[in-house]
Amino acid sequence: MSRSEPLATYPTVLGTPIPENTPHAVSVTLPTWADNVAYEEGEARVLSALRSGYPRFVYHEEVQNVIAYCERKFAMSNETCLPFPSRRVASECRDFIVNHFKVPARHPPSKIRIAEFAIQTTHNPYSPQADDPTTAFAVTVSLYIVLFPAEAKGIAKSFWQHSGEGLSSRFAEYCMKLLTANEHAKEFATPMPGVRAANPRYRVGSYGEQSQQDLATTTERRAARGEQDLFVEERFGRNLDPRLAEEAKVALRKRIAGVLGDENEVMKDVGQQRGIGGVSEEDVFLFPTGMSAIYNAHRVVRHMRPNLKSVQYGFPYLDTLKIQEKFGPGVHFLGHGTQGDLDDLEVRILLAEDISSVFCEFPSNPLLRTPNLARLRALADQHGFLIVVDETVGNFVNVHALKWADMVVSSLTKIFSGDSNVMGGSAVLNPQSPHYAAMKAAMHLLYEDNLFSRDAVFLERNSRSFRNRIARINQTAEQLCDLLQPHPKIKTIYYPKYVDSSLYHDHARPNAQGRYGYGGLFSVILHSDDAAQRFFDVLNIAKGPSLGTNFTLGCPYTIIAHYGELDWARSYGVETRLIRISVGLEDLEVLKVAFDQALNHA
Repeated sequence: MSRSEPLATYPTVLGTPIPENTPHAVSVTLPTWADNVAYEEGEARVLSALRSGYPRFVYHEEVQNVIAYCERKFAMSNETCLPFPSRRVASECRDFIVNHFKVPARHPPSKIRIAEFAIQTTHNPYSPQADDPTTAFAVTVSLYIVLFPAEAKGIAKSFWQHSGEGLSSRFAEYCMKLLTANEHAKEFATPMPGVRAANPRYRVGSYGEQSQQDLATTTERRAARGEQDLFVEERFGRNLDPRLAEEAKVALRKRIAGVLGDENEVMKDVGQQRGIGGVSEEDVFLFPTGMSAIYNAHRVVRHMRPNLKSVQYGFPYLDTLKIQEKFGPGVHFLGHGTQGDLDDLEVRILLAEDISSVFCEFPSNPLLRTPNLARLRALADQHGFLIVVDETVGNFVNVHALKWADMVVSSLTKIFSGDSNVMGGSAVLNPQSPHYAAMKAAMHLLYEDNLFSRDAVFLERNSRSFRNRIARINQTAEQLCDLLQPHPKIKTIYYPKYVDSSLYHDHARPNAQGRYGYGGLFSVILHSDDAAQRFFDVLNIAKGPSLGTNFTLGCPYTIIAHYGELDWARSYGVETRLIRISVGLEDLEVLKVAFDQALNHA
């Protein structure tokens, strides 16, 4: 490999947000193998260094502020809480805690309760409007606070992680800014001309000339800091005004449906974008996270086919399986994702019982296996179950999952956004599905739009270059994998071009030149644990959780996803030393240098 290109610069300090200096970054730097192990073991040196984290696993600083505020306002002694954007989600969290927490006698289930907290502007009549900090806030928001014994906080956090339905960092930030503005509005209260100030506080103390000057200076600093944060977040391009959030959501739904392309270009071959005709923005539903999309897809199939187990086909991202295990009647896990597993589904499970659905990923994370969707479709039509496909890794530019699925879900946090600064998810219903009418009715009954307005604005802005970025990443990742695969220090590369390639081609979508795009994700196995650790520690890329970023990102996947169940993961072919790589927009030569150096140290 060439050494001619300079190395790219990535965050290297433990706990630094990825991207750096981004208030709502969704990844965090864990630069060495030992750091990842220490994180999983809860070592103080790592946990205390974290300045961010993946938001379903690590509460964002703004979320922590909301939790602390609500604890002070609502919690009794020995209680803590979690805030949610709707009563429905809060109720489901309460039910989850009740079902999974072994409640001591002193904490009967009735003590796990919900408080509704409406946060609205409190304009002060004595404050000139121009000086009133609350005038910047026009929207009243409501939080639904689940209060529970402190001993149950681990179970409550499991719901937050598995469901993906928690408060977003921007929502939490908005709440705290509004609450803070309300407090500071009181400080700006000045008697109106001709109004007698009966209370001496209007003449002295915080309302003295010097105190008011101090308040003005503090407010100026807050405003400057807010402007700086906004500038940093918008440095990649123009944002829509948050007041246009509904327009942003319409654009997002059209883009996901295949109606809109990059920079809002109207696509001429709409039917070809999704592999079937008839898909419109009315078939697209937005969620606050990708896991929320999966959680709600599971709610829909449980509603449509109640009291039936689901099937997880193939080894999935961990929380997809946890949702099916912990919510509802249970799951059959066919974790190898082989034709043998499909035989097992057909001749053992389906002959013994009805099932609600089959969940699978196309391709799977982290083994990049492709399910036989055509065979699954034939079984689904015969037995009446639904197929839900997670297309996050493949993305609809590369794969035609909707052609065989009843519903596809995706994490918009990943390559659809790319900037790693906002969370989101989507579900798309197949209008050609035999279950379409029932799915649509269930969605209209169960669906809540909990995607926060400002998150929608950032998702829309980030996704305007989605297709062009995918094309570039497809090419770079394929060239990089072709260079790495024959390297003597590498045992295996998991990548759709090499794993189940015939199945992938049968279900994928070639581009105008007839070439297939395989996406940006691959996993690498070296010959020993020591070699893997040396390779990872030296590898000069961003290192932290997540995937589908505009920059190349890597992690020791099995360590951070399955540290407490390594033997179980290994039994399904997910080796402990597996390193997952998500290729970004860097030049190939830059990545060749980085991987060459790491392999030299392996």
